Amino acid sequence: MSTPELICAKLDTLVAYLQELREYTKGLTLEAYLRDRRTRRAVERIIQLVVECATDINNMVIKLEGGKVPSDYFNSFIELAELDVIPIEFALDIGPSTGLRNVLVHEYSKIDDVQVYKSIEQIFTFYPKFVHLVSKHLGC
Repeated sequence: MSTPELICAKLDTLVAYLQELREYTKGLTLEAYLRDRRTRRAVERIIQLVVECATDINNMVIKLEGGKVPSDYFNSFIELAELDVIPIEFALDIGPSTGLRNVLVHEYSKIDDVQVYKSIEQIFTFYPKFVHLVSKHLGC
């Protein structure tokens, strides 16, 4: 059973992942990122964890609110918007990050290191806002 307390704890986990990503990327230039395979793999993994944690949160909130089970990760953000947890415009902004997660996990195509590096800024733009909106909705 999804409860607000469990979801709030999961939000804390997401914040910890974001902090870890910040540690790896603070002051990191594209050139340094491209040179360091270990950093690239760590960043890729943390981005994957961020997106998966957020979509787990989405599904927990959807279950708690009695919403419909989404067909995929992207639509979990849309369903959250339909439940008035996040604005639809924000769902459409954050949702595409699930595509990057799919590429990283399933390696549908060669991972584009430049695109992953560029996505770091988007992660820091969207996911703290996601945490804020869901925390506010649940009263965490």
